[in-house]
Amino acid sequence: MAKESNAGKTFLDMARERWSVRKFKPEQISEEHMARILEAGRNAPSACNYQPQRVLVLQSSETIAQMRSITHWAFNAPTILLVCADLTESWKNVDGCDSAEVDATIALDHMMMEAWECGVGSTWVRGFDERVFRREFDLPSTWKVVAMMPMGYPADDARPSGWHFKRKDVQELCRFI
Repeated sequence: MAKESNAGKTFLDMARERWSVRKFKPEQISEEHMARILEAGRNAPSACNYQPQRVLVLQSSETIAQMRSITHWAFNAPTILLVCADLTESWKNVDGCDSAEVDATIALDHMMMEAWECGVGSTWVRGFDERVFRREFDLPSTWKVVAMMPMGYPADDARPSGWHFKRKDVQELCRFI
């Protein structure tokens, strides 16, 4: 379960301890914690600081039921963030690379880590049909759905999956040249 307090922890400590929570208490995330989580996403770095991330905060029982009807990856979360990127607001490189999806993903990661610091569990999910989300939530055609983040206070019996803490060796992931 997420720690009640992560005071005195370094970022690396929290990154090592954080795990994807898929079972939540029914209580809603406090306004204070939600504000901190969204502020972390607002302060995430983005290419040229264009901030193309757009976040739908889904909390009403009707909207959560709607999400559960279109994807089983909503779990039993009381809040779901639908993280999108506005393609008209993102930086484009001369080679055609568009930073929108990366920028929105960085914002999602910042929100996920701030959530963990607040004792809020989460997981990021891309197991859905973007076309369905676009239709169900009347999203602008210029927005790309990047991921959803079910979140809430972890249930007392929530546990990390067995494969979560398996990490490749840094030499396998990095190449020094």
